[in-house]
Amino acid sequence: MRNIFLFTVPILFMFLPWLSLSFAQTYIQRYLPEGAIARFGKGYPYDFKYFPDGTRLAVGSTIGIWIYDTRTGEALDFLTGHTYYVSRIVFSPDGKTFASMCRWSDQTIRLWDAATGEPKATLIGHTSEINDIVFSPDGNQTLASASDDNTICLWDSVTGDLKATLTAHTGKAKVLAFSPDGSRLASGGIDEVIRLWDVATGELLLTFAAHANSVDALIYSPDGKQIASQGGDDNVCLWNARTGEFLHILRGDTKEVASIDFSKDGETLATANYDGTIQFWNAHTGEHLRTINAGKKLYSMRYAPDGSTYICDDNNAIRLYDANTDELLHAFKMPSDGVGDMGYSPDGQTLVGSDQFGLHFWDIDTGQLSQTITDYSDVIEAVVYSPDGRTLVSLAGILRFWDVETEKLLRTLTPESSVRSIAYAPDGETLACGTRDDTILLWNTSRWQQITTLEGPTNGISSVVFSPDGQILASGSWSRYDSICLWDAHTGGLLKTLEGETSGILTLVFSPDGKMLASGGNDGTIRFWSVATGELLKTIETQADTIDAVAYSPDGKTLMSTGNRGGSDIRFWNVDTGDLLKTITVAKGAYAVVYSPDGRTFASGGLGEVSVWDVATGERLKTFTGHIADPVYSVVYSPDGRTLASGCRDSTIILWDLTR
Repeated sequence: MRNIFLFTVPILFMFLPWLSLSFAQTYIQRYLPEGAIARFGKGYPYDFKYFPDGTRLAVGSTIGIWIYDTRTGEALDFLTGHTYYVSRIVFSPDGKTFASMCRWSDQTIRLWDAATGEPKATLIGHTSEINDIVFSPDGNQTLASASDDNTICLWDSVTGDLKATLTAHTGKAKVLAFSPDGSRLASGGIDEVIRLWDVATGELLLTFAAHANSVDALIYSPDGKQIASQGGDDNVCLWNARTGEFLHILRGDTKEVASIDFSKDGETLATANYDGTIQFWNAHTGEHLRTINAGKKLYSMRYAPDGSTYICDDNNAIRLYDANTDELLHAFKMPSDGVGDMGYSPDGQTLVGSDQFGLHFWDIDTGQLSQTITDYSDVIEAVVYSPDGRTLVSLAGILRFWDVETEKLLRTLTPESSVRSIAYAPDGETLACGTRDDTILLWNTSRWQQITTLEGPTNGISSVVFSPDGQILASGSWSRYDSICLWDAHTGGLLKTLEGETSGILTLVFSPDGKMLASGGNDGTIRFWSVATGELLKTIETQADTIDAVAYSPDGKTLMSTGNRGGSDIRFWNVDTGDLLKTITVAKGAYAVVYSPDGRTFASGGLGEVSVWDVATGERLKTFTGHIADPVYSVVYSPDGRTLASGCRDSTIILWDLTR
């Protein structure tokens, strides 16, 4: 019996000396947008595929397609063109072309030359989200795509020309499968039926009712004689691929099927199930053969290229089984406790899994981790500079510390609980982290040690901020009760809880003199509090439903706010009177706002853009574009005001040059 390996990572504190991204700024020009000094992060990895010869790997991310050397892990190229996340990549049978799609927003398919990385064609035709793309396996140069616009398109994979539009679906077309000889195409969607098409003519050959609610998965058996389907009714069915005749319904003890796959010899159909079981069925008779209990909820499964093993995803680990004995060979633990995708190398010798950190490669025989490609990330929720401007900290559930000058990743901290907000103390020695589990963690950034944990009458920490003198830490909670607390920043003692807030807090800021605290939350009001007494001094009823961000001008006379979850209005308020001074409208919204250190300009983060404005005139001075068209949740000036950092939902941070 082989040994079972379980690879783990400490969850309280993790230091990962991963690869620097400085290579990207050096020679992958498309990675760095115009006006940027540096970029940190490669996005979030959605899909990956090996090139057929196994020498390279293509990774579709939130910002583009990365191409890697599988031997060295070196990034060879970075391909851009999609305007949103690259959600899927597929290779043509001859390996000369690969296609990429963007399921959300973009609605295009792109063809790329696999040898050079040059774009070959952009396929435009669908009018709604694209759900699936697949190459014909017989090399007849056809690519099929299914869309929420109820159509299936057949494309010439060499020229990109539209060959046919198949329109019989009465609801969203979700899944596609070519027959092994490429002559037929099976399709399914939310209209509950399976359709079989003649690929050469586009003729609809057969339509048969299959599943209640939707058809979620379709697979041809290796010999092309059967079709297996999985539906929204949690049934798995087998059909005659030629006539559409119903053959078997596979009924086991589970009612929640996550994934299906044929064994390579076509004799067995396997299902991975949410109840933690893997069930095996005779593909010819529908007889239940056996059940394996993995003990954890399963999300997907697939067989190795040679059929000797199969893998299952339990979200925390990838489980590798011997296909002949069903023995668990290895359980590959993911660093982030979350499996994004998984797959085999073409020769079946390497297993790859992705998570928010990147891609992890294991040797199938030994179970050893052979390589890691990193610097990927989850959504960037916040970015802060250290007071000396030398370090940039990004928050994406975990914390990453970047050296601004060298652009290298210094350290990664992974607290036990997910961090939702961060703030540097003015002395630069302490970093406060507000967590989802109602605690605040204080870290010493010189010794990289946790100092203490603050616990009080809170319910999920949404915001933390230090007073200008560093003596007090204020925290905001999503709870409408006990939502603002003031803490002694040195002892960790709770000083007071501010009473009078009627909604959860989204943002907090101290006045420059530290005497007042301004808060904004889910009720669209701005409140001003006395730090000394905890008294509610003033309430501004805004026209917004929520207050997303507030910022004091350096002179303390004006408060800037934005709301409505990235709404288009930035408002300026007189702190003394509460009067609205002016409103600036931004077409692409404002999720974050911040004043420059000298108070002459302010910056806002919108959908895929960062804007710099003149405070006196309200004129837009600069617009930086380079993020994918997603919310820029955080913008912050460097202490010297020469650089602006932006953190985006596209999972990257960009440093913008303000001196040009």
